[in-house]
Amino acid sequence: MNMMDSYDVVIVGGGPASRILNKYLHFFNPEIRTVVIRDEERIVNHCGTPYIVEGVIPWNKGLISEDLVLKFDTPIVVDPVVGGDAERHEVELASGKRLHYKRLVFATGPDQVVPDIPGAGLRGVLKVRKTEDLLRTIDEVPDIERVTVLGAGYIGLEFGVALKNLGKTVTVVEMAEHVMGGVVDTEMSERIESHLRDDGIELLTGRRAVRLTGKECVDGVELDDGTILATDAVLSAVGVRPLSDPGRKMGLECGRDGVIVDEFFRTSAPDVYAVGDCIEVWSIVTKTTVPGKLGSNAGQMARRLGMNLSGFEKPFPGVINAVVTRLEGLSYGAAGLTEAAAGREDIEIVTSRNISSSIYENMPDPHPVEAKVIYRAEDLRLIGGEILGRFNPAGFVEGLAQMIEREATLEDVVTMSYSSHPELTPKTSKPFWVWASEPLFKKLARSGAFQR
Repeated sequence: MNMMDSYDVVIVGGGPASRILNKYLHFFNPEIRTVVIRDEERIVNHCGTPYIVEGVIPWNKGLISEDLVLKFDTPIVVDPVVGGDAERHEVELASGKRLHYKRLVFATGPDQVVPDIPGAGLRGVLKVRKTEDLLRTIDEVPDIERVTVLGAGYIGLEFGVALKNLGKTVTVVEMAEHVMGGVVDTEMSERIESHLRDDGIELLTGRRAVRLTGKECVDGVELDDGTILATDAVLSAVGVRPLSDPGRKMGLECGRDGVIVDEFFRTSAPDVYAVGDCIEVWSIVTKTTVPGKLGSNAGQMARRLGMNLSGFEKPFPGVINAVVTRLEGLSYGAAGLTEAAAGREDIEIVTSRNISSSIYENMPDPHPVEAKVIYRAEDLRLIGGEILGRFNPAGFVEGLAQMIEREATLEDVVTMSYSSHPELTPKTSKPFWVWASEPLFKKLARSGAFQR
C-alpha cells in the first residue's frame, strides 16, 4: 500500500456533517490528511429542494460548492463504501480500491422512503432526495397538472406549497389525524391545516394510500377507504430511513433507526465513529431514542466530533430538535419535547401559552404570534415549546433551544434577557417565551408555590 492510500481520517458521506467535520478537523490541525467518500457526483442542498423545484433557487445555486471540501486539500472520492475490515483499519470501495485509516467516520445521512405498496415502481412517482432523482422530478413537473403528496410532515407540506405555487392542483394525504402528526401540538396543527386549506391545498388526514394505479405511469392513488384520487404524479414524503448499510457491512452494531453510538459518537468497532442522520439519536431531556433526522442536528454533532477527535473529549448531551418551517407566509417553530412525547415518556408536565405580536402592536401591520411552553411538573424545568405566526421565528427558537439545553426553569424564563425594537420584536411587556410563561407563573405565584 502506498502512502496516498492512507489517511488520518476517512469520512464517508457527502452531506453537511461530512463537510463540517472536515472543516473542524483542519481548524485544529491544518496538516491532517482526510478524504471524503460519497456515492453521488454532486450534492444538492436538501433543505432547499422544495424551492429548487419551485424555481425560487436556481439549480446552480442549489448544488453544494465542492470548494467547501477541496479548499482543505481534501480529495473527494465518488466511489461508495461496500465493506472493509475494522481490525485492519481498511475500507473497501465499489471499484475494489481499499483505503487505510487511523479513524473512520460514517456520515452517510438518510434516504427517502417510498411506501411499499402496489404501483410504487410506476413512472410519475417522484423522488427528491438524491441529486439524480431531483433532476428527474424537475424535468417532469412542467407536464404535471395534479400532484398527490404522501405525507404531511415538514417536507411534504413545503413541497405541497411549492407545487401549488407552480399552479398545480395539490392533494396531501396523511395517515395521522393531523398534519405534522406527533411533532406539533394539536391546536397549532389545526391552525396550520386551516391556513393551507384556505390557500387552496386539499388535505386528507387520517387516510392512508394502499395502492397506486396505472399501467406504466401512475394515474391514481387508492386510499384505505376505497377512494381513488386521480393524479398525474405522486411525491413521497412519508419519511426517511438512515443509510446505515455501509456501517453494517463493516460489522457495526445498528438499531432500527441507525448506527448505534455512545455519547462520544464511538461505534462498536475500534476507531470507527458515526454522526448525523445515519445514527440513532437520543433526547437531551429523556436520554431515550427519538426521531431527529435534521441537518442542524448533523452539523452540531459534526462540530462536537471534530473537536473531540482533536483532543476535547466532551460528551454529546443529545438532541433538542430545534425546527422552523414557513408555509405560505405562516411560520412554525419548535424545540424540545411535545406534550405527546412527554406523555410517551410518562413525564408529568404543566403547560402555558399566550398570544403576543410579531412587532409592536402600535406599528403598521403587526401579526398575532402564539407561543406555548412546556415545563416538567416536578421541578418546573423547561422541556419544550412551540411558536406560530407570520414572522421569522428562527432566532427565538434558537433561544428556546439554548434554555432547554441549559435546564432553565420557569423562574429563569420569566426573568430571561431579551431584545426589544418596534420593527423587529413584540413590545417589551410581551416577549414570546416570557409572555407565554406568565399565565403559569401567575397561577403558581398566587398559590405560594415559589420559595422566596
